[in-house]
Amino acid sequence: MKPTVDVIIPSFNGKYLLEKHLPKVIRYTEYLNKVIIIENGSTDETIPWLQKNFPEVVVVKNNSNLGFTKPVNQGVAVSKSDYLILLNNDVEPKKDYLKNIFDYFKDEMVFAVSFNEDGSSWPLVSWHDGKLQFIRGVDKAQPMYSAWASGGSGIFRRSIWDKLGGLNEIYAPFYWEDIGIGYRAWKMGYKIIWDNRSIVYHQHESTANKINQNYVKLIRQRNELLFNWINITDKDLLRSHLYFLIRHSLRHPRYLQVIFAALFRLPQNRQSKDFVISDSEVLSRVNKKYE
Repeated sequence: MKPTVDVIIPSFNGKYLLEKHLPKVIRYTEYLNKVIIIENGSTDETIPWLQKNFPEVVVVKNNSNLGFTKPVNQGVAVSKSDYLILLNNDVEPKKDYLKNIFDYFKDEMVFAVSFNEDGSSWPLVSWHDGKLQFIRGVDKAQPMYSAWASGGSGIFRRSIWDKLGGLNEIYAPFYWEDIGIGYRAWKMGYKIIWDNRSIVYHQHESTANKINQNYVKLIRQRNELLFNWINITDKDLLRSHLYFLIRHSLRHPRYLQVIFAALFRLPQNRQSKDFVISDSEVLSRVNKKYE
């Protein structure tokens, strides 16, 4: 039986981006069932344009800009397909971008595959200075085991997505939610792969750039703390994280604002810590060539 695929695209005042990229998303997505666009209260006539030019597209309408985390979950809620492709509205896939993807999913433990974004790479992750940190991997010559799949350009197995509970909305409106579900998947024993042959072109953060950047910075830092508090369980890593919080706050007192923002948000977490492998084991499995 052939797989079914739904593409989920959150959008806020992104009509000009959809005009450029949506036709190729539809044309190049193999096994496409439907495209689901979550319309975040735009004022640029996105919905009338979609109704006129792409009446087959499913539109989920919000009255205001809810960012990324909640809209993706809204899109998944109306999807019925086997696989979910998450794309930012500024992503354009290359022809045959899914050509090799479904071979990976023959392994039932593979949760997601991240596409190869032009100008980016897979995340080279490590634990140092008291928190999980990452830079772009240098070697892009072969598929890699990745700590997560990009929420702006990746494909996810629906059945595992549901087991994991979808994106944790504690991260709303945006940032670290894709890292969170990816890392949680690894700690539950699943796998994630970055595929060098699945090429997409991504104009990063074209929507986020429309939002107050001081607010964006606060949310990014807050969610970084929430990720560590929710997911890290190895005692030695937790101790080093505590030292980081103390040391960094003494050196940068304004960082206390970030800590208090995260503490205020933390009670909203509904994610359990029923993990099956340790943080050290996860870190030993990622950053390696796929075999």
